[in-house]
Amino acid sequence: TLPAVFFTDTLKPTAVTDSQTNPTRSDYLLVCQARAIEMTEGYWQFDLESADGTPVFSANDHDSGDLNRLTLLAAVRGLESIDGPASVTLVSSNRYLIRSLSDSLPRWRSNGFMWEHFGRRIDVQHADLWRRIDRAIAIHCVQACLVSSRNISSGQNIGSVQDKNLRIDSPHPSPSRPTDPLRRWLMNEAAGSVSQAP
Repeated sequence: TLPAVFFTDTLKPTAVTDSQTNPTRSDYLLVCQARAIEMTEGYWQFDLESADGTPVFSANDHDSGDLNRLTLLAAVRGLESIDGPASVTLVSSNRYLIRSLSDSLPRWRSNGFMWEHFGRRIDVQHADLWRRIDRAIAIHCVQACLVSSRNISSGQNIGSVQDKNLRIDSPHPSPSRPTDPLRRWLMNEAAGSVSQAP
């Protein structure tokens, strides 16, 4: 089983079909991530896979901005990299991105990506990127999944003599590292939550 919990928010209705039997769009998995090295700079990355797990395109870069902006950059560049209309599942551990896509974006769109701040109308945070994402999801059918991992065990007793004596079957072979981007990312997210545990 995967070391993460998925929360799914559908942003648009299911893919449009020609005759309700033949879908006109292909399926993609878009994994968006970012890593901050300081408060105002870091790295963004996206991995795009076909539905069968075949890598299609991957990109990353160093950029300025907070973690939310960096994750938005990964999402917008990933969505814009897809040729033509497609059905896309966007996966990220950034709660701001996923929640804003489903909860805030419709309201921001209807208000011209502006909000009232002490009697003045100003742009929502990262309005330039939200406008680009809004154009992209007008083309694609997008589902957004929030990935969240929690440390439930520190594994401090792994390898102790007592644990070895509790086995009644033969030892399992060591697991190999995953090769596809989604599983590598999920395993790194889980490892990150273990290293951050108290």
